[in-house]
Formats: sequence, structure tokens, C-alpha cells
Amino acid sequence: MSLNMEKSFINWMDSCLPKDITQIGVGVSGGADSLCLVHLLKKYCDNHHIKLYAFTVDHDLRKESAHEAKSVHSMLTKWGLNHQTLKWCGLKPKTGIEENARQARYDLMYQACQKKKIKHLFLAHHIKDQAETFWIRLSHGSGVDGLGAMDEISFMRDIVLMRPLLGQNKEEILNYLKAKKIQWFEDKMNQDLAFERVRWRERQKTLNDWGITPEKIYVLTRRIQDVRQTLSFYAQAFVKAHVFISPLGYAFIQHLAWDMIPQAIQIHVLQQLIPLLCGDDKPIPLEGLENLIQDKRQSKTFAGCQFVHNKRGLYICAEYRLPLPTKTIKTGRWGLFDIIAPQKTKIQPLTKESYFKNIPSLIQKGFPSICGNIHYSIDISCFCGIYVSGMPVLTKKELEKKAVLDYKKGNKTIYIHFNPRKN
Repeated sequence: MSLNMEKSFINWMDSCLPKDITQIGVGVSGGADSLCLVHLLKKYCDNHHIKLYAFTVDHDLRKESAHEAKSVHSMLTKWGLNHQTLKWCGLKPKTGIEENARQARYDLMYQACQKKKIKHLFLAHHIKDQAETFWIRLSHGSGVDGLGAMDEISFMRDIVLMRPLLGQNKEEILNYLKAKKIQWFEDKMNQDLAFERVRWRERQKTLNDWGITPEKIYVLTRRIQDVRQTLSFYAQAFVKAHVFISPLGYAFIQHLAWDMIPQAIQIHVLQQLIPLLCGDDKPIPLEGLENLIQDKRQSKTFAGCQFVHNKRGLYICAEYRLPLPTKTIKTGRWGLFDIIAPQKTKIQPLTKESYFKNIPSLIQKGFPSICGNIHYSIDISCFCGIYVSGMPVLTKKELEKKAVLDYKKGNKTIYIHFNPRKN
């Protein structure tokens, strides 16, 4: 059994891991799943000259957690691994501990990867974890995106999350460890019915008797992921063909184009545009998106964005509940814009007397107003739709370099760079 697992693991790694990788990270709790994964990774990395870093998060929620983290450190260092314990410090929330602990775990590992410039982080989720995630999301009313559960390969900001054991059965993992004579820790919280995931783990035993096994749920999630990818593909194609992104920080879609696509595609389009325009990557409630699309009012706000319909089409921008302040800036931040000027320059919201005729006034509340020669650009993170011909699409570093070169030539241009991801 262990040989079969090793073979399938090697095949997965060879097909999914980029060939030029020199270092990777792995989360190790000390449980059976993560120790199985790190053991498989160690052998693979040794054979392919890849440096492996292991991270253990001590949530400090149990008396035994610090001792277990030390034991994991001792074990992995004996294996010749670079191991680091990351502690969740500070006061712990009294409610929502499961979700908060999960978020803290990801945040701590992300920060550790950033420090070591690791771009691929491995996680030990397996087929039963996938089934539990499916049931949790189903009970919370998730749509296609949520019911696809976890992907084998996904993203956490600029880091790739890899789950090579996602299709692996828990029993196979335990048999592998027994064959290798590797001891693992049992987390008592995995039996605590106060946690939603544990309750679904118990319910799964009854579902197995009805033939609704984790293996069948895994197949279902893969099929749902195919549907999700299809929706995402057509949504991206729509954005590229029909969504105008302005360097003034708004998006525009003609009514004819918007009304011709199904609601499922509209939802995926908005899921792409909302974080891009307001700079907030928080999950967007599906029910809220459905209500937004069905709401026929001319103007509404949702998820940090302002939505306005007029005769020309749909306009979307960041919501400004209060007027943006007037500032004197040479190099700095104003609203969702990076400003670079040759000297201290006054910047303020566009006055109503200067509003453009065809754009709704609510959309123009966040437009910057500066006297002088202005160079507009848009951050490369917004590169998804239609742009004004010749409008530069840059990173902030490229913008700064361009401004410095121009100033050396005596150019007095003020650079206004729409960069919502900064917030």
C-alpha cells in the first residue's frame, strides 16, 4: 500500500509542480495526515534537490499544544528538515474559534512563506476533509463556487496552495505511516462535538451506511469544480470583451452586453470586479449578489461598491460614504490612487461643476482633481478588461521608475495610478 501511495504521489508532483522550483513549504500539525505528507515530500525533495521548509502552528488552545509542537520539531529536525513553530499569540476569540484558528493558521504560514520567499505551500487535506468541507458549505447555503470545496491547487494571494493527498483515503494514510513506523499525535479537539467539522465527521458515518461515501462526494466536488471553471472561463471572456476599466477607478458595462448573459455568469463577473474596484478580497455572499442583480433600482451599494444604472449601462466603483479629504501630496496615497508629483501638489475630489456629463455623479465622487499636466495609469492587478488606447498598465515600481526618469528630464507631469489592491 505504501508503494502505491508513493508512486501516485510522485506522479502528482511530477505533473503539478513546476520544474524550476528550488524550495517549497509544508504545514505540519503532527497529525497522521501532515506527517504522511511531509515524509513523502522529504523523499521527493531529496531526489529533486528541492529545499523543504516545514511549519507547525501552535494555536495555544490546548495545554498539550506546546509540547506537541516541540515533539514535531524534534522529529522533523532528526529527519534533516528545516522546521519552524509559529505561535498564535494574543487573546483568543470566545466565539467562532474554529474559523478564527483556521484563518490564523493560514496567515501565520503565509507570513513565514513570505519571509523565506516560498511560493508553494503544501497542505495535507485528504478525501474525508473534502467531504466535510462539502457538507459544511452545503449547510451554509453555498453555490457552485463553495460546493466545489477544496481544489488540489489554489491560491492564497501570491502563494500557491497544493493538496496532493486530497483524493487519498484516510485509511491509506494510516497504513503508510504504520508501514514506515512513524508515530503521530491525535488532537483531542478532533473529537470535540462543539466544532462543526467534527459534527459532520460523525454524521458521515451514518451517510456511509446510505452509500453516500467520501469517495462519492469527492467525485461530485470534482464535477462541480468543472462547472465552476466553465463559468469562470466565460465570465473572464465577458470581462475582456465587454467591461471597460477606467484609470479613474470605475468599471462600465453596456446594458445590451450585460443583459444578454445568464445570471450565473453575471455573478462570476461581479466576483471578479468587486474586489478589483474596492481593493477588498473578503468573501462576497452569494445571496447578496443574487439580490443585487435582481434589484432594479437605479443606484445601490453592496460589498464596498457603488452600482449605478443609466441609459448607457452599468457603472461600478468603490463606495465613498464620506467625501475624500483634500490633501497636499508629493508622493503618497489618495483614496485608491498612488500619487507621484514633482513637488507638493493639492489633490481633492472632482468638484460638481467639473463632473463629466455622461457619467453618473455618484461614480465621480472619488475622481481625483489636480491642476497641471496629468498622466493616468492603472495597476497591473486590474489588467482584465477593455482600456483606453495607449493607457499604461504598470506595477507601482514601474510607475515610480518612469516618474523618476521623466523628472530628471525636467518633466513636470503628475502621475495618478489607480491601485485598489494597496488598501
